[in-house]
Amino acid sequence: MGGAFSGTDLRRLADTIRDARRASGAPVSSLLEPALPEGGATSLTERNCRFDHCAVLLFPQTLTAGLRHLEQCGLAPLPTVPSTVVRRRLSARHGLDPESCDVHLTRLRLDLPDGRRHPAVEVFLFPRDCAAFDPHLAASEAAHGFEDHTAFVVGRPSPPLLADLVTAWRTEAGLLWEGGGHNPHEGPQGSTVLYFVRAHGQPARRRRFELHCPGDLRDFLDRIPLEAEAVRHAYREWRRAVPDVPA
Repeated sequence: MGGAFSGTDLRRLADTIRDARRASGAPVSSLLEPALPEGGATSLTERNCRFDHCAVLLFPQTLTAGLRHLEQCGLAPLPTVPSTVVRRRLSARHGLDPESCDVHLTRLRLDLPDGRRHPAVEVFLFPRDCAAFDPHLAASEAAHGFEDHTAFVVGRPSPPLLADLVTAWRTEAGLLWEGGGHNPHEGPQGSTVLYFVRAHGQPARRRRFELHCPGDLRDFLDRIPLEAEAVRHAYREWRRAVPDVPA
């Protein structure tokens, strides 16, 4: 492979860019389907959230080569920060030492249909020269898209508002609370993310969502009981539907 990214990664990046442009102008109800347009999940999200980004995990030859490629494509990647949450998730999923899982996060600024230039694509970069990298890991992640998600930013997050959003997304949008975390590297007080995965038996094109909140809300996260068995079942069925491919 001579380029910074594999052909598979380049296709996935192009798909994510296309999806982010479409999502930026789409009604919340279409993004949250099968949630009903007139339901509480849709109205709460419309009032308190806005579309922020679509995300993808890629595997450049090196971090420097990957960023250079993105620059040359005119995507203006923002300065990278360590990705603490995805590093932890990858480590758990593949049995890796988190300290050796060298994952970086950047955002790509896109010209959107509404005229904004916004960092609407979030790219997690796990370089192939990292000690923990394994070709089978990359093949599995590309086949399943476990880190792909659609994210809303919550402008003024508070524990009561987030509790209402979590409840509505769980009961009306067919989503399971998957956990979250705090990244101290994003913003003056860091950022808190809440992840949701589509429950098995609730088919929809978008299978993972994120609520992205400025600030440190770990106390709130610790109070939400995880739906651990239902989440494991959802991912088992996700794997069964799309088997791993050879590296």
